[in-house]
Amino acid sequence: MTQAQERADALLRQGNTLEDTGRPADARRCYEEAAALTPDSPRPWLNIGNAFQKEGRISDAMAATLRAVTLAPAFAPAHFNLGLLQRSSEPAAAEQSLRRALALDSGFADAALALADLLEASGRRDEARVELRRAVEMAPGRAAPAYNLALSCIERDELDEAHTLLVRAIAAEPGFAPAHAALGNVLVRSGRARDAEAHYRTSLALDPRAHGTAAALLFSLTARDDLAPADLFAAHLEVAGAMERASPPAAASPPAAAHRRLRIGYLSPDFRAHAVALFIRPVLEHHDRSAFEVFCYDSGHVDHTLTGTFRALAEHWRDIAALDDEQAAACIRRDELDILIDLAGFTTGTRVWLFPRRCAPVQATWLGYLHSTGLISADVRICDASTDPPRMTESLHTERLARLPHSLWCYAPLHQSTPPIRPPRARDHVVFGSFNQFWKISERSVRMWCDLLSAVPDARLHVVGVPGGSVRARFLDRIAAHGVDAARVTLSGRLDVDAYFRAMADVDIALDTLPYNGGTTTLDALWSGTPLVALAGDRSVSRSGASILGTVGLPDLVAVDEAQYQAINVRLARDQAWRAQLCTSLHDRLAASPLMDAPGFTRDIEALFRTICRRP
Repeated sequence: MTQAQERADALLRQGNTLEDTGRPADARRCYEEAAALTPDSPRPWLNIGNAFQKEGRISDAMAATLRAVTLAPAFAPAHFNLGLLQRSSEPAAAEQSLRRALALDSGFADAALALADLLEASGRRDEARVELRRAVEMAPGRAAPAYNLALSCIERDELDEAHTLLVRAIAAEPGFAPAHAALGNVLVRSGRARDAEAHYRTSLALDPRAHGTAAALLFSLTARDDLAPADLFAAHLEVAGAMERASPPAAASPPAAAHRRLRIGYLSPDFRAHAVALFIRPVLEHHDRSAFEVFCYDSGHVDHTLTGTFRALAEHWRDIAALDDEQAAACIRRDELDILIDLAGFTTGTRVWLFPRRCAPVQATWLGYLHSTGLISADVRICDASTDPPRMTESLHTERLARLPHSLWCYAPLHQSTPPIRPPRARDHVVFGSFNQFWKISERSVRMWCDLLSAVPDARLHVVGVPGGSVRARFLDRIAAHGVDAARVTLSGRLDVDAYFRAMADVDIALDTLPYNGGTTTLDALWSGTPLVALAGDRSVSRSGASILGTVGLPDLVAVDEAQYQAINVRLARDQAWRAQLCTSLHDRLAASPLMDAPGFTRDIEALFRTICRRP
């Protein structure tokens, strides 16, 4: 090795140290000196490109990386880095560069991962999975490939494979926090929310600032039937409070001008085909624009077809998905809102963690999370008098409760014109059906359903949304443990919208879940002419059914305890005339109720906003 080469290598090592300590400009100067000493070597130019990228000088980074490719066309890392730089502006070129890197180095796992990300972003999911599987085979001892493939499996409800991959990832790298969190997600989706808690907490111990993991933990607790309301609230104070205390000090609220229209901001990752979006859409359509100025802050990372509809309904649309918390908070504060309403709570993709930065004088939560956030910076939670009866849940909130006069929901069904036609019944037995997400089916739900099947021996049960594999087998075992023959139970996976409504119309009586009730599914059942009995629980998430049935004028279908819940369901199963009368009236009842009076609901919530903001 020549002296020039030795000096260049020393400069590269010095530059790496500087880059690792956050000094990319100083590192780049070392790399440039190394490039001058070894003009035919691609490595210094590759490092120069990396440093330029960290400085935010993307065009310079691209030029330096192209220089490395020119110097060594067979140097796979140069093609890989070039592909990374091209991803956002030239996806086709990026794909070509990444495939070239893999052709030059068939074991280049990072190139396969990057290519999979690129293919996924362009909607080519099957091709992306091929690359993910290649990456796992290339690097069996690394966590990242197994973790990324597991995420793809979770999206497809392939929970057994996802579980195996995540256990493998954790074994390879026990300190890889995202794998622990993802394993928690798999367990929740498998109906094992209790088992998930330890994995979420392990992930948080490894990465205490992981907002997504904290949100997933808190959300999972709301589905637990072993936690008392006070314990659930205490967990929110603990986890959310720790995150809030770690946030930067809140700035003073931006001033509001009393003479102008009230400025409302809606914050959500779900301006797409999502339950929350379907509830907010009629409000956006009917806002009084002479009195209210509407801002929507979209934190979703994928622009879905329906997103354009919401963009058109907002006077001001802000895409904050790519912004960090400081940038997003600054963006919102510049709009000088009177009130910011978070629609997600602790659901997937939430940005409720912006609240501690105080983005508006009043910060409220609504729709997506029927529980206190535990955040001191959350001023108000919007609810109704059935989900949160006065003096029942106030002590379990950091927020002040603001109750709408009828319901907290405004329903706009996917099948808006006419309900699905109920098929003629050619059977001599009653079919109960569950259409809620599988994670909501607690052990208490299973026990109550099985007690009902025992009380109506000729009845059948159809449960929609059950993942396959061991999850499905375990669920049947849970049912069998209560003495119910599996032959009486039909399980289906996730259904598309049309199949979902057909299945709902084909059952005689819909079943709700506890402690976390259905919301959209309950409304869809009524719209389909399918009756449902609600058991009013002891917390907000357990009272959605009671709220909805009360609003449509069916208090007789609301039970106060399990004995009454079973008695009403048994009567519905045996009294065909009563059930038929309900089935034929439910659609019209719902259509005529405040739940579907979009203009009236919007006036109600606008009046509530004025009260919250102390505006006339």
